[in-house]
Amino acid sequence: MKKVIDAVAGTRRRHSSVPASPKMPAVPILENVSTKPDAPRYARYRWCDYIELRCLTHTDKRFSRDNLAEAIGESKDTTPEDGDDPIDPDIFSLEDHEEPDSGLQKTDDDEALSAACFRQLRWRSIIFGESWPFDIDHHTQEIKLKIDLNATHYFYLQLLLSSLLKYCPKKRRNTYTASFEQVSFLVFKDLMPRKSQVHRFGAAHGTRYKGKLFDKLTLLAQDIRGELRLERRDFPDSDVGDGGLDLVAWHDLGDERDHIPIALGQCGCTVDGWPDKMLEASPAKLSKKLVTGHDWSTYYFMPLDLTDERDGKMDWQEKRDMATAIVIDRLRLVRLADAYELMKHGALVKPAIDEALALRIS
Repeated sequence: MKKVIDAVAGTRRRHSSVPASPKMPAVPILENVSTKPDAPRYARYRWCDYIELRCLTHTDKRFSRDNLAEAIGESKDTTPEDGDDPIDPDIFSLEDHEEPDSGLQKTDDDEALSAACFRQLRWRSIIFGESWPFDIDHHTQEIKLKIDLNATHYFYLQLLLSSLLKYCPKKRRNTYTASFEQVSFLVFKDLMPRKSQVHRFGAAHGTRYKGKLFDKLTLLAQDIRGELRLERRDFPDSDVGDGGLDLVAWHDLGDERDHIPIALGQCGCTVDGWPDKMLEASPAKLSKKLVTGHDWSTYYFMPLDLTDERDGKMDWQEKRDMATAIVIDRLRLVRLADAYELMKHGALVKPAIDEALALRIS
């Protein structure tokens, strides 16, 4: 990256010397890391995150292609995943005529998945460059955590762990979800035109929009010079949620007329339902209820890494599920955090990362 922001007390941290906390929390920050993802095999971004998690929590801070193949075979989670297609000739080197129910086939599928994942990790090492907190050995097919971790590495690990909430106890998940919402807000704010009004709309952190959802939407409609075509009776009296909105922004252009720049955003750490969640703040879902002079821009923030290499160029994994939204994923967040120096504005939750680094549980 152009800049390496070292906001961690102005120094570099050697992960091998991270001490255990004198008073460890009653509930650990991670658990059950040996359980494989409940993900189809073509979802390489999720399997690669799992590899990085196992590396992060490994006694020696390393994890290999062979380790992954063994972990898949040894995992207690043997229930077939919905949509799992282990025989995909575009990703794996298996033939369509091979029998899927033989023990040999299962082993071959595990090896093929491991090979595909390490090709994807090689791609990550290229596109994230110095921001990637791991080193990859192409000869041994192994990744290992870098010894010297700077703030950008910490930020990557924060996004990684935000993508792995399955392995974070429910009582501790707010550590990562709240920090991700803050990161999304900071980036969203920097992406808006100068002197825009930018606010959080979410139920837990709104400052301008408070109270019941109907009241919040009524005020939002006024702010963006629109019309809310709903009535109070259309909402449960107990509804104080966000209606699918996390972030809102507009620029008044110096007068009180409509047809002004508007942007609405949603941020989510979900690994399963993100294609639908991507549309929650979009005109496709809201424009019949929240009417404006023109369709607003829709943003979706995710900590997942959906990058893919196609014919030597960068593209999206799961491209068929991409909706009409401006997507800010892990790579864009890392690069924008560098460009906007977000570490100076509270984007990093270093204690939670240090706690994860201190674990030796796999």
